[in-house]
Amino acid sequence: MSLTTERAGIDQITGNARDAIGAGVLPEPGTDRNVVISLRDLNVHYGRFHAVGDVNLDIPRNRITAFIGPSGCGKSTVLRSINRMNDLVPTAKVDGTIWYHDRNINGRDIDPVMVRRRIGMVFQKPNPFPKSIAENILWGAKINGFTGNKAELVESCLRRAALWDEVKDKLDASGLALSGGQQQRLCIARALANNPDVILMDEPASALDPISTLKIEDLMRELARNFTIVIVTHNMQQAARVSDQTCFFSLNEQRMGFMVEASPTTELFTNPKDRRTEDYITGRFG
Repeated sequence: MSLTTERAGIDQITGNARDAIGAGVLPEPGTDRNVVISLRDLNVHYGRFHAVGDVNLDIPRNRITAFIGPSGCGKSTVLRSINRMNDLVPTAKVDGTIWYHDRNINGRDIDPVMVRRRIGMVFQKPNPFPKSIAENILWGAKINGFTGNKAELVESCLRRAALWDEVKDKLDASGLALSGGQQQRLCIARALANNPDVILMDEPASALDPISTLKIEDLMRELARNFTIVIVTHNMQQAARVSDQTCFFSLNEQRMGFMVEASPTTELFTNPKDRRTEDYITGRFG
């Protein structure tokens, strides 16, 4: 299975994403086709606690968007809202609109499982299944009805995750036997097997050594040619190195997280619009 063939399949699915994740939701007027996801007045509560307030953000196609800010400011909460992972938290309530290819994914007629197939997730701690390397790749694809050449799918995903050359001779070995950095790339390869349109990454390199971190960063830049990526990071240098757009989140006096500003990365780090952003990136607080 060639990369061109796979991307053609992805583009076809993405072009029909409105039908794939549900029906009956009217598109927002004037939606920018270069924008994959739009957050409008996003608010998240955990019980009575107002965790995130009034986030408005456009996430551009085939670019890397980074969320930065102090601990507890809602970066991961916003990230998990984008593919409805917060639905799995019993006390969570998400208000507002999240447009994905002109459909509100929070609509009642939207299947969250289908949303997560199109918007994949890579977590902070590598979490390979206790199965072989090959089975890690194939697990989700088989559940989703994949009927193609399994060997080609495994090789293609591992190549795109920059892991093939390191594991091609031990595909039957346990994924748990890999190093931390290799496990994280295996998890990325596993996410790619479902042909996502968007990949969410929640601090994907925070538990890795510097060499493994650089491999993950190089991989993100490579993947951004064909996928839209959103990353949460506490490492401002990492955001500056890999992202095209950076969003700075902070906290108010009630500990509610909110987005201060979102700008092209170079602009945010060299000429931020808001004094609070400048204070954070220069180390005056946070």
